[in-house]
Amino acid sequence: MSGLPKLKIKLPFAREEAAVCDLEQAEHYLNWGNETYLIAIDGQVINSYEELIQLAIRDCYKDREFLEVWLLPLIEGG
Repeated sequence: MSGLPKLKIKLPFAREEAAVCDLEQAEHYLNWGNETYLIAIDGQVINSYEELIQLAIRDCYKDREFLEVWLLPLIEGG
């Protein structure tokens, strides 16, 4: 999938640099279905690798070098 942006994977409040990976690597790098965090790009929650690909091929992202992926922790309480 050449020509598509790479992913910068960030954790809120993390001190380390963002991890960078190709879209192909994200299929195995990101823990899809994890119940401890949400995966979000530009404020949109992504639930599967297929949704990630559909988002990345949109015209509005075609000239970007990177997409910023945020892993947002889910907070449980009651």
